Amino acid sequence: MLIADLAVLASLLAPAPPQPDLKTLLRRAAEYAVDYHERFTALVADEHYVQRTGPDLRGSAPGRSLVEKERTLKSEYVIVRDFAGEGSWLGVRDAIEIDGEPVTADRERLHALLDDTSRPLAARVRALADLQAKFNLGGVYRTINVPTLPLEFLLPNHQSRFRFKSAGAATFGGAPVLRVSFEERERPTVIRSPNGRNVPSHGQFWLDPDTGAVLRTELFVSPAEGRNSVDATIIVSYKRNPRFDMLLPDDMDEMYFARGDRIEGHATYTNYRRFETEVRIK
Repeated sequence: MLIADLAVLASLLAPAPPQPDLKTLLRRAAEYAVDYHERFTALVADEHYVQRTGPDLRGSAPGRSLVEKERTLKSEYVIVRDFAGEGSWLGVRDAIEIDGEPVTADRERLHALLDDTSRPLAARVRALADLQAKFNLGGVYRTINVPTLPLEFLLPNHQSRFRFKSAGAATFGGAPVLRVSFEERERPTVIRSPNGRNVPSHGQFWLDPDTGAVLRTELFVSPAEGRNSVDATIIVSYKRNPRFDMLLPDDMDEMYFARGDRIEGHATYTNYRRFETEVRIK
């Protein structure tokens, strides 16, 4: 018993393994992002998505109504890699129920848009974005709430677009992580407004220090350059999926402020499976 107790004590007193420096951590994160893109082709999940709208109360006196409208969507949410260019992500929400009522829609439209290479790519991407945004509450046209979007920033050919800084240690799900902040510095930006204006982004990655795996992303999107538009925050948590042996999006929280309005969303993702379609870039 004494030997066992001494072994436990020794393990407690042992120095913690050295943390990787920022350069090493970003290299590991880049390798992780590349592997993630290679393994993640096209998946579909069951999405439960609650949206709420209300007034922008920042700087206002308390007492005003916080929620004016609420909508619950149950959908099949498809995430497709490399559809609109290498390293890109496309997310499409195919609603099945709205507030408990079934949606009557052409169930083949999504497959047709993904497969129809006779149409220009830009037109297909816009049609898919319109499909994804069709049932959104509020007056903000938003298509950046694709859970895996920030992973694009970690790819080796994209990291130079951003300024990365160490943001300290934390824990996620009981495991140690290292936080790394990012700020976009190159133009044109990865995210663009519908009329093509630059939309700079910044935020944080929560990374496994040993593997560079992404456990949480925090994306903050500033107004488009040259005009007042939308402030957006999108936070995504990942969870290991035993079926695919990958960390996949588990939930997403989002917040938008525009023209005096506030839009909130919370989505959870379950039942991941392969999306069977021929997705080609043209």
